[in-house]
Amino acid sequence: MAAIDAGDPSPELADVERQMRRLDLFRQAHGLVTDLTWGEAISVYDVLQVARFLEEKEES
Repeated sequence: MAAIDAGDPSPELADVERQMRRLDLFRQAHGLVTDLTWGEAISVYDVLQVARFLEEKEES
């Protein structure tokens, strides 16, 4: 059976993968924020803060 050497991923692919990971983090943060009961309305900034927190936890 022949093996295929795909080589290193292109910079474009690496960028797309990074963006997809960030989108997944944003979706997780949005789901978490919208599922909790808040005394006041939430904003996109709240979601972004949670996404940053999740991203930091994922990196460590």
